[in-house]
Amino acid sequence: MNTVQWGLDYYTGLPEVDRQHQELFALINRLNAAKSCSPETLDQIFAELRDYVREHFGLEEQLMAEAQVDAEHYAQHRAAHAGFVARLDQLWEARGEGSEWVAEEMLAFLTNWLVQHILLTDRKMALEIHTRMGTQAPHNMFEHF
Repeated sequence: MNTVQWGLDYYTGLPEVDRQHQELFALINRLNAAKSCSPETLDQIFAELRDYVREHFGLEEQLMAEAQVDAEHYAQHRAAHAGFVARLDQLWEARGEGSEWVAEEMLAFLTNWLVQHILLTDRKMALEIHTRMGTQAPHNMFEHF
């Protein structure tokens, strides 16, 4: 069973961001499926997730810089990314204390943080990028921001 399910609620209209979000959901679901597996398997998934998150955040930050989004929004978004990576690194370091415990903690953290971040922060980012680039935000889904 999937921990998180991709849906239109998470759609930003930025194709590469949306593709990477879907991949992050898939990695979270792989972690969920493997939480009782060997420590080596969990280490592999943690490493993939950690590396992929950094790649994904780099893309978002590049898109914001290219679109010249509001400097305050850019700084807040980057700070959120840095906080996420710091917590991910803490969990990575704690993995020796018991893989199943770390996997449960990681799943709770990832699911809550990622869902909230996409729904609020990334969709707001997408709206600003669409506005600055002169493109239409998909289906006017972001009007409430």
